[in-house]
This record gives sequence, structure tokens and C-alpha cells, in this order.
Amino acid sequence: MSPFQFLKEVKEELGRVTWPSREEVFEATIGVVVFCGFLGIYFWILDTFFAKALELIIAK
Repeated sequence: MSPFQFLKEVKEELGRVTWPSREEVFEATIGVVVFCGFLGIYFWILDTFFAKALELIIAK
């Protein structure tokens, strides 16, 4: 397959793609940011818990 044929097929395939709307992209971005925030808080709580537990173990 020649490079020109490949690029032609790529262009045709991109024409068939259903691109998300601006609103869908915005909503997905907000969802990812919120999820990352919750995940950050979750790991912060776990880290604090394990740090305190380790302090109690080492203090004995």
C-alpha cells in the first residue's frame, strides 16, 4: 500500500467518526476533574490513616 493510498483511507475513516459535541466534551471533562478530586481526597485520607498507624507502631 502506498503512503498516498494510506492517507486517503485515513481521511475517509476520519469522515465516518462521530465526534462529540462541545457540551459532551465539557461534561466529560468536569466528570474527570471531580473524579480525580474524590480520588485525591480518598488517598489523602488513606495516607493520613497509615501515617498515624505507623507512628503508633514505631512509638511502642
